[in-house]
Amino acid sequence: MRNASRFTMLAAGGLFLFGCNKPTPATADSAAASSTPSATFDETAARAQILGADSAFQRALQSKQVDSLMVYYTPDVVSMGAGDKPVKGATNLRASYDKSVKSNHRNLSFQSGGVNFSNDHTMAWDHGTYTGTSDGPDGKPVTHSGSFMNVWKNVGGRWFIVAEIGT
Repeated sequence: MRNASRFTMLAAGGLFLFGCNKPTPATADSAAASSTPSATFDETAARAQILGADSAFQRALQSKQVDSLMVYYTPDVVSMGAGDKPVKGATNLRASYDKSVKSNHRNLSFQSGGVNFSNDHTMAWDHGTYTGTSDGPDGKPVTHSGSFMNVWKNVGGRWFIVAEIGT
């Protein structure tokens, strides 16, 4: 069952992924990290970047492309799944993904509940629900469903996940 809850956490957490090749670590002073004045922030484009990553995540997870998933996380990401201990750091999260992709994910479906932004546009959070099937420990198909929430940080105009939780 641990693999099922890891799938839940990973599928939920990685749902809306968008970014580039080298994330910058998140800092406590998010206001200082923003180089874009609030007046020029394009919320529609930022929302499209975050939501547009949905299909990229699904394809990467189903095709077992862990490298394609990891570029969206900060090095100090915290990931929490139902019943699991938090996974801290991109190295540990990569190890979780490496195990998770062995369970043959398929039929993934995500429904966004929305994307919201902080007033200074340096942070965002998205949430929603998901369903999917993977192979259980006995090799038989197991259907998973639940909810997720991702916390994103805007670094140089790109969005990176700093925290995620899935049920």
